[in-house]
Amino acid sequence: MAGCDGYIFSALVKIVKKFLLFRYPHPSYIHTLIIYMTTEKAIQTAGMIAKGDVEPTLLNSWMKFLETAPAADAYQVLEAYNEALRSNPDLPQRVAPDFMQRLKNLLPQEDVIPQKEIPVRNIRRWIPATAAAVLIFVTGYFISQRGNRPDDTVKDIVQQPAADVKPPASNRAMIRLANGTSVYLDSTTKGQLALEDNVKLVKLEDGKIAYRGTTTETIYNTLYNPKGSRPVDMTFSDGSRVWLNAGSSVTYPVTFTGKERRVSIDGEAYFEVAHDVQKPFIVTKGEMETRVLGTHFNIKAYDEENEIRVTLLEGSVSVTKNASGNILKPGQQAQVKNGIKVDSDVDLEAVMAWKKGRFIFQGTGTEETLREIARWYDVELEFRGKPVEQHFGGDISRNVEASKVFEMLENTGVLHVKIEGKKIIVLP
Repeated sequence: MAGCDGYIFSALVKIVKKFLLFRYPHPSYIHTLIIYMTTEKAIQTAGMIAKGDVEPTLLNSWMKFLETAPAADAYQVLEAYNEALRSNPDLPQRVAPDFMQRLKNLLPQEDVIPQKEIPVRNIRRWIPATAAAVLIFVTGYFISQRGNRPDDTVKDIVQQPAADVKPPASNRAMIRLANGTSVYLDSTTKGQLALEDNVKLVKLEDGKIAYRGTTTETIYNTLYNPKGSRPVDMTFSDGSRVWLNAGSSVTYPVTFTGKERRVSIDGEAYFEVAHDVQKPFIVTKGEMETRVLGTHFNIKAYDEENEIRVTLLEGSVSVTKNASGNILKPGQQAQVKNGIKVDSDVDLEAVMAWKKGRFIFQGTGTEETLREIARWYDVELEFRGKPVEQHFGGDISRNVEASKVFEMLENTGVLHVKIEGKKIIVLP
């Protein structure tokens, strides 16, 4: 029955999407990726859809939310939609007289299943003659089915390709000690991992990595988090914390001696810096320097990207390169290239999505988007022809197979990909 339920749900979703295209005919609808949507935002959007006042991108996001949200959340959103139609008789509730026949014709022939398996004719008979009822019926059916099987998710009823790349199952981080020895964190037990001049590298009961002890010597370690690895976090000797994205590293002294706390990074890192007025915390990448006293900020500084981005979440930071510098306020981002440009309209959810297990693209270029995906899945990109430059917007979990993420990009019609083992072939 799971296969039948998946088949009928797919057919019903297509009906609703075809209906929305009928009511909101916009050529860009099917070429638009989804945007990040919470339950609260979906409820607000429901009222806009009921009024016929919604852009195609938002409409697509709303539909994607209903397909993947928990049953209780989807029910709230559909209730809000239905209430908007009921409470205002002036809203355009009615459809054209020939709508029912057109709606039936919109269902592709291959989606019709033999009557003995699923009574499609009965389903069609139940569809009411109002837009509200169409949407509520379709989503209501899906909610009821998921309610009977609480552990089911959309991915359970979507057949996966035979050859695919799975998301990282754990982090594969390692620390390179001053003597050249490597300590692989995923294969170590709790307790002391290394000892360097009275400073202990330890793995705590909760699996976190930290340094304990002091020394007057300046001893450097490097934490590496390779491609195809989940984020790893570590606590410095001063109590500050760092999280590393896939394909990133941070080099630091095991204890901070002198008048400053200085580390260098490659890749992407999020810092929560312990406050110390007497000893500023400095993060460097090449000629770029970020100086703080105590704050929360994210730095994206991969060698293959054409700029460094420093995003401030809390506190204050000073970003400098050569002779130029800027002080950031929370919510601002310094974009460092030849000079420093400050962006005050930053989507913090998109910036921090990697730490929360999601891809959120907000106006991200084609090649940058593909590189971010490749780092996560540890795959090689092969471009066959120059890809069309496109600014993507979208939101999808990182805990899905690579094909799901690339399918989202392919839906734009801008590019196509083939997965061959650990190689992703990108076709225009």
